[in-house]
Amino acid sequence: MTNENIAQFMKKASKYGLQEFLEIMGELSQESTKKGLLSRLHKELITLGLALYKNCQRCISIHTLAATKLEATDVQFSLVKKIIFFMNATPHGGSELWGDWKANWNDYSYSKVNERRQLREMVALAIAIVMQHEKQIELHMNAALDVGVSIEQIFEIVPLVMLMDGAPTLSQVPKIVACYEEYCG
Repeated sequence: MTNENIAQFMKKASKYGLQEFLEIMGELSQESTKKGLLSRLHKELITLGLALYKNCQRCISIHTLAATKLEATDVQFSLVKKIIFFMNATPHGGSELWGDWKANWNDYSYSKVNERRQLREMVALAIAIVMQHEKQIELHMNAALDVGVSIEQIFEIVPLVMLMDGAPTLSQVPKIVACYEEYCG
């Protein structure tokens, strides 16, 4: 999905009522099965992370089965589950624990296997968007870009988040764009 297509979806969603929004969501639901820059397996693992975070049992079953069929490894399933533990432990507000949390995340997220680090950051970014946590979005956007995740790949995550969280995702797109512009600037 191109940035232009995502922008069109977001523009439609902000102008229309419930029926039209549901039609747009139907269009977005097709995105996880389309070829793109992210592999189908990574899309399923990201969506599984969102399902686990939201504790949607039906979604967890669907995306675990889909990831299993795509030959997800035990290491990949474990990685996604550990991200949920970290994200659920996120300090909120002006907590003095943010610096400690961030240091622990950086220790956990570091991997000599770049693909694992990329997956960790993409799953964490998707959850940060659902959390609407600005510090988390900034942290995971920057870390994802640092390890070679492209902005186009990041924008393939947005429809997955919209499917799991709906319209609140739209409110976070300006933060994603601002983080990217600041990163590039």
